[in-house]
Amino acid sequence: MPLLVFPGGYGGMVSADHGRLSISCCIRRDMLARLRKHPGPNQSHMSAADAVSRHLMRSCRGVRDVLESAHPDGPWLAAGPIRPGIRSCYERDIFRVGNAAGESHPVIAEGISMALQSGWLLASELACAPVGRAGREAAGRRYEAAWKRLFLTRVHAAAAIAGIALRPGSATLMAAIIQNFPQTLTLGAQLSGKTKPVPGFL
Repeated sequence: MPLLVFPGGYGGMVSADHGRLSISCCIRRDMLARLRKHPGPNQSHMSAADAVSRHLMRSCRGVRDVLESAHPDGPWLAAGPIRPGIRSCYERDIFRVGNAAGESHPVIAEGISMALQSGWLLASELACAPVGRAGREAAGRRYEAAWKRLFLTRVHAAAAIAGIALRPGSATLMAAIIQNFPQTLTLGAQLSGKTKPVPGFL
């Protein structure tokens, strides 16, 4: 997925089926508020979707080049806000997977993978846990330790990459780093967990 970096945010594009292209992004609240304050001619209000799409087209040449002959296949969809961070995997007899257990910045595109993998880790622990509260608590402790071994590095790496991407002038900086040190892409893939197998997954 090509990474897009633009003032106040970052995103990505991916080819989908039937000639469609999916574009997704995150933008800081302060930037979105600023963009919505300046609607076009004969407009008293600008939707968040219009503000973000115009900002992308104006500030990101790659998006402009790819989307200049495209047309939307339905309205823009939104979700959020994102809340990256690490939460408790097990607490008061409640097990958590996916974003409820921990969320990485979407800059590394690992959200769905982390949800599936955390579900696998939990199922693996529960499958061999003795019946009863004590068994569940022991499974919860093992699951939390396994979760941290598998995901802690990628959550921190995603936060660091997102921090760089959101800084002014980051597009130029990131392009220079990759151009001069292409091995940083391999390092980024390793840190974001893309090369790490799920324990016990066949």
